[in-house]
Amino acid sequence: MTLQRVATLVAIIFGTAAVAWWSWPRPDTLIRVQRGGVAVVTDAFGRDTPLPDTVFVGGRGPKRKIRVVNEDTVQHRLAMFTVPAGQQTDYTVPPGTFGGVCSAHPTKTQLTFVIQ
Repeated sequence: MTLQRVATLVAIIFGTAAVAWWSWPRPDTLIRVQRGGVAVVTDAFGRDTPLPDTVFVGGRGPKRKIRVVNEDTVQHRLAMFTVPAGQQTDYTVPPGTFGGVCSAHPTKTQLTFVIQ
C-alpha cells in the first residue's frame, strides 16, 4: 500500500468520524446531577461547568431538547423538570423564559431557563 493510499484512507476515516459526530442526535443542553446533588451543565465537548442561576438554551428548530441526567440517589427538581433517582429524562420545550425552585442548585434557590 502506497503512502498516498494510506493518507487517503486516513482522510476518509477522519472525515466520516467528523460528519458522524456533527450530525449525531444530541440534546441542545445536557444537565447532569452528580452524586451528592451537585448539578453541572455539560457542553458538546464533555466539559462540565457548575449550574448557573440562569441557563441559556439555544439550538435549531421551533423547540429545544433538554436532557437531565440524575446520577444521584434521590429525586431532583430543576425548575420545571423532575428527574427520578438514577434516571435521565429528555424534555422538549418551546422558546420562552421558565423558572422554579432547584433542589440541585448550590444555593437551593431559583433556577431560570431562557429558551432561545
